[in-house]
Amino acid sequence: MSDRYGCPRPLAEQVARLAGVVDALILREKDLDDGAYEVLAREVMRACDAVGIAFVAHGHAEAARRVGASYIHLPLPAFEVAGRPQGFELVGTNVHEVDEVARAEALGADCLIASPVFAPSCKPVAGRGTDFLRAVIEAAHVPVFALGGVTDGAEPLIRAAGAAGAVRMSDYMLR
Repeated sequence: MSDRYGCPRPLAEQVARLAGVVDALILREKDLDDGAYEVLAREVMRACDAVGIAFVAHGHAEAARRVGASYIHLPLPAFEVAGRPQGFELVGTNVHEVDEVARAEALGADCLIASPVFAPSCKPVAGRGTDFLRAVIEAAHVPVFALGGVTDGAEPLIRAAGAAGAVRMSDYMLR
């Protein structure tokens, strides 16, 4: 997941450094308006394509369509208001409680990001732990990824819990 303020270089340069390390990049830049997001998305999507990293837009469905994104992630509250956006191969959303899984799946989510599993370095919230992650996975019928405090040391615990993968933000933006 991107964080252009926490990254010591332009995001497109950082993407190149992540080649062979990550499978996908979620462009999560919540402070941008649609036009500015579209400009950045075009640049980052080109960088992702160049090194074989899947590009996932975050919010900004119209901008994501204009740049030709196939994948989008929507925060659950936005997903509940807008419904499943048309024209995307994959739509993901986040869950912070086990009871949100059924709501997300009923809306048509293709995958879920459970968070925070471990305490994130970017904000003062406690991690919910691998028991929370396992409960989300057990309730879900779609792949579940873990977010929050994910490091090289935490990732084996996430995989052992049965998650489809892990989402990192600051850890990968600082490499």
